[in-house]
Amino acid sequence: MHAFPTRPLTALKTVTRRGFARDAFRKAARVVTATIAVTGLTLASMQAHAEDALKFAIAPFLPEAELVEAYTPVAEHISRQIDQPVELQLFPSYLAFWEATRGGSEFDLALDSAPVTDFRIQRQGWRVIARFEGEVTQSLVTHEDDLIFSPDELVNKRVAVQPTPSVSALVLYQLFPNPVKQPKLVFHETNRDVAEAVLNGEVRAAVMPTPLVGGYGELNTVVTTDTLPFLAFSVSPEVHPNTADALESALVSFGQSDKGQEILESNNLTEIVRANDNLYRGHSELLEGTYGY
Repeated sequence: MHAFPTRPLTALKTVTRRGFARDAFRKAARVVTATIAVTGLTLASMQAHAEDALKFAIAPFLPEAELVEAYTPVAEHISRQIDQPVELQLFPSYLAFWEATRGGSEFDLALDSAPVTDFRIQRQGWRVIARFEGEVTQSLVTHEDDLIFSPDELVNKRVAVQPTPSVSALVLYQLFPNPVKQPKLVFHETNRDVAEAVLNGEVRAAVMPTPLVGGYGELNTVVTTDTLPFLAFSVSPEVHPNTADALESALVSFGQSDKGQEILESNNLTEIVRANDNLYRGHSELLEGTYGY
């Protein structure tokens, strides 16, 4: 099990291609909010945030519909545990997500990769409270009928990837360290789109999270990158300390109840365990060169 559901989905539309311009980052992020209404009595220790729903932001590593399906039960369970409403805050693309993040991360709880998690810790005073257990790598993949044995064979070839600051884009230098021997990047909205681009012959290869590769039997793994800590749950400094503590308790107790364990298993999510800033410290260096960093 892992934090990325493995079943393939029909690809959504492509958003951009090689050389996406900086002005794309400057466009206003169209944030799609899926509200999960959960009622309950307000805890006295949470009066500062009792009247407002907590905004739970998730990086767009999967299509919006799939994130809603997988993480609505997670948000609902958290709401029941802390007696406070929670809203999923989703983004149509990594460009919109990064614009919202570097603009101040105006949400309360976030589930995100190691580099952007550390960015919030270092630049915005966020704090890690939990994480999905394990580590994650990115894989360079091709169609099973197109055997590639080295990244060097893909120089000047079309390779699909999510835009920066997706981890897949941030670690490309590990696969193609020579700046004059690079592939032609083709950018897609989600990792599902990236995989489909390989399967339908649009590109020769793709870079995507390794946990997702197993959901596509026709993909062949060429090489994988170095490991990073898995997705982290972090909390804004604007959240009342009592609420932050309650969120941490709700997250790490998922596996301690039948309902919580059922939610994790039914959505192919790994166990949620305690974590702190130190595990993610330094990984924001991968963002160097990213617009707005």
